Amino acid sequence: MKRYWTVLFTIIASALLLQLLTRFMPRGLMFILDLVWFTILLVIGHSMAPSQKKNNRWLGKVVLSLLFVFIVAQRMGWFVWPQLNHVLNLVGLNGVFLDLLILYCGWAFFQV
Repeated sequence: MKRYWTVLFTIIASALLLQLLTRFMPRGLMFILDLVWFTILLVIGHSMAPSQKKNNRWLGKVVLSLLFVFIVAQRMGWFVWPQLNHVLNLVGLNGVFLDLLILYCGWAFFQV
């Protein structure tokens, strides 16, 4: 990871964007803030990835994309399965750690 300033600028710009959206978003559309948050995490993860070459390994990209969709659905409450929630809580994968997994997906998408 040699793009330190790019990652730092991405984090600062994302924080400003999220703060502006939080202030001006109508109450009925607050779920959009969650979607923007997940998108910001993917963009930060992407900014951490080296920009040397593109690869065509589609299976890893599909698996990471499905993992991302699953995590977003889990966090937004679109996919409710109490047993899975219990297992994730036992393992410690909730809240911030799921956000870190989204960051990982953004980084790893360009690594595989």
